[in-house]
Amino acid sequence: MQDDFDLEGLSPAEASAYVAQFIITQKQVARDRAAAEEALELWKKRARLAADRDEMELGRESLARAEEAHAGLVRLKNDEREMNFKVAELKRRLVKIRQEPQFTVNAGALLEQLEGIVGTEQETTNALADAEAEVALEALKRKMEAESED
Repeated sequence: MQDDFDLEGLSPAEASAYVAQFIITQKQVARDRAAAEEALELWKKRARLAADRDEMELGRESLARAEEAHAGLVRLKNDEREMNFKVAELKRRLVKIRQEPQFTVNAGALLEQLEGIVGTEQETTNALADAEAEVALEALKRKMEAESED
């Protein structure tokens, strides 16, 4: 879909499946964010341990890894915030779709209903021809009565 929020034209079941995919992604991003937080804490702890043991090279490397983990964490927090917004909006729209009446047309059933009411095309044509013949016959009778009175 062009627009992540576009649920137009989807049935409630299709829209639910579409929203479910976003929820799955949202949960994965949350797991990734939690893992990134753990990684950041691990590298901070290693940097503190290296500093406590006066291992400057190891401390610098641990701090560099902690900065990388922090940058990844910031990106994942932004992704998570975006996914939370998208899922909330999609759920709101899904509720509206579920509340809308569903209009589906079964052409065959509709044709059967119409034929039951007005008859088949041939029956309708015959009925119209009969009605036209009756009108013409009545007009002819009136004309003949008018001529016989003269």
